[in-house]
Amino acid sequence: MDSVLHGIFQLLADQPFMTIFFVLGGGYLLGRVSLGFFSVGSTAGSLLVALLVGALAFELAGVHFQIPDLVGTIFLALFTYAIGLRVGPQFVEGLRKEGVQLIVIVLVTTTTGFAIAYGGSVFFGLAPGFAPGILSGSNTISAVMGVATSAVDDGLFKMPAGLTAGEVKANIAAGYSLTYILSILGIVLLVRNLPGMFGIDPVAAAKESEKTYGSKGHALPGTSAAFEMGMPRGDVRVFELANDSFVGQPVLEVLKRLNTPVLRLTRQGASVSLHDNPRLEKGDLLTVAGQLPALLEDSRGLGPEVANDEARHLDVEQAEIVVTDRRFAGKSLDEIHGSAPAYGTRVRALFRGGHELPAQPSARIARFDVLRVIGPPEAVTRLAKALGQAVRATNTTDIITLGFGIGTGYLVGLITIPVAGIPIGLGTMGGIVIAGMVVSVLRSVSPILGGPMPEGARAFLESIGVDLFVTTLGLTVAPSLVLALSQGRNTLIVLLLGIVCATVPTFISWLVGLYILRMDPMVLAGAVSGARNSTTAMRAISDKSKSTIPSFGYPVPYALSTVVYLIYGYIAMLLS
Repeated sequence: MDSVLHGIFQLLADQPFMTIFFVLGGGYLLGRVSLGFFSVGSTAGSLLVALLVGALAFELAGVHFQIPDLVGTIFLALFTYAIGLRVGPQFVEGLRKEGVQLIVIVLVTTTTGFAIAYGGSVFFGLAPGFAPGILSGSNTISAVMGVATSAVDDGLFKMPAGLTAGEVKANIAAGYSLTYILSILGIVLLVRNLPGMFGIDPVAAAKESEKTYGSKGHALPGTSAAFEMGMPRGDVRVFELANDSFVGQPVLEVLKRLNTPVLRLTRQGASVSLHDNPRLEKGDLLTVAGQLPALLEDSRGLGPEVANDEARHLDVEQAEIVVTDRRFAGKSLDEIHGSAPAYGTRVRALFRGGHELPAQPSARIARFDVLRVIGPPEAVTRLAKALGQAVRATNTTDIITLGFGIGTGYLVGLITIPVAGIPIGLGTMGGIVIAGMVVSVLRSVSPILGGPMPEGARAFLESIGVDLFVTTLGLTVAPSLVLALSQGRNTLIVLLLGIVCATVPTFISWLVGLYILRMDPMVLAGAVSGARNSTTAMRAISDKSKSTIPSFGYPVPYALSTVVYLIYGYIAMLLS
């Protein structure tokens, strides 16, 4: 039996690619289990299954999974970049609306975490180094461990008699490694289920939040919702031309006289291109669209309405056109509407500098404005050629932007600036999320910049990236966790302190945000995830609420908490 188990686990270890995806599938199955308001979710489920498989392989067969850290880093980077793409346009707005509240959430979370890690270490008499290690691991910020280690190496920490620098650094590493994994699991389960603990239905609350935090008008250019056309507000009718006054006239004459564009011209069973403004012939089938009452009133002068399914079929396309042609600068939307290039199209929204402007007929456009237009593909293409450049819905991803975006973000994250001996920086994942946000903000100003990235592709990176990361992490570190759990009293104390430090500050911040700051609960859930520096927790509550609203509160606390935790890690080492 032992040889069979060893053979099975050895096969899994020898073929990590296969194992990762088996574990991922098992994690998603576990994530579907729900007990009342409590559920595990895909991220925690993947981590639990990975830890279980890794622990069983080690205990029953002595097998270790060796998966390079680079694999998990790649998956986490893809997830982080996808988050940045999603939240970028809302970042500045969120900072403007709730900047003070978000800063308070960060200070409450980080200060409470420091008090638990340092105060608990002193109370239980843990050796120097454990406090910053616990703070680092329980908040999954490796840089805190680096700050504490550098304080020892630089001689800033006064070494107690009988201890060596190596022993102190070993304590830092032990505190970090013992608390890291369980803290991920603990914070994901907590944040995912926080609303339910307080009688809040996360799905219903998120829908309510979308009325305030969602788009008050049309989706910004380049965003995931930009090409959602919805149901058309009109109807399509077909009339057989019988009015002699239109015979021999160009098709544009119908628009001029009846304010009703012809969107399709059918002659003797074949579709006639409208590109060159063809002249009408008696018996032509004219397909028109608009608001039903006006449509019937305006179009009855053409001739009788006919039932012709083929002529009634109308392909509709939406595009975002960046105005670059100087000839159209200063013209009103009404003038654009009456021009030959715009024939058959309708302007749905007007944007300037990433902000929506009222699309009134008198509104005048400027160069580099963005017009969201809808109409038959031929008409949209005609208008795009006249005005400038068009961006359409696509299934193609711009890998150039993706590659340079993630690479540049990672590079920026490596940059640190020493302040009072503390290296201050964004961190690699912080740099990547900022890169994604910059790209999404640029796209909201002009959709021809930084794209395209179809929403389906972006959502896939977001959903799969973090779950594959925790899967590889759990398989790799499971043996260390098993060994740590078997090493006696101090180990148990460190584990408990880590779990408390990972969850209690977030719980307190939730109470402060909900009852004192009166924050929106779904935005608050994202804020406490960011303050706790946990992308996995933010993903978990987004999944639970079936909404992107939690991500609105995430970026600002995430960036600030990284810096504050570094400072507290440095202080915890000096006080040790």
